[in-house]
Amino acid sequence: MRLIDFNLSTADLQQTLPLYWEPTTNQAWPIQSVTLVDHQLVLVAAKSVTPLTLDQFNARTRQIDGQTQLYIQTTPHPLRLFGYRLSQQRLLFG
Repeated sequence: MRLIDFNLSTADLQQTLPLYWEPTTNQAWPIQSVTLVDHQLVLVAAKSVTPLTLDQFNARTRQIDGQTQLYIQTTPHPLRLFGYRLSQQRLLFG
């Protein structure tokens, strides 16, 4: 998923929605930060942190090229993100 596609599709959503990554069903890890690595926007999740909100994500990525692809940090390599869904007042990347 490109940053511009994510931004356009979430423009009308509540900006206080917390961001999570859903590695498996019934498991959600809060997104704690974003990093730009080799033209990839990498989201970093951790088990016990306060998640970024959609508004915080937008503020931190405002200056990044919209064509940049979104990834989630995993070991050994980041995985490309292809979408998200809304569930229980949370935005879940999967």
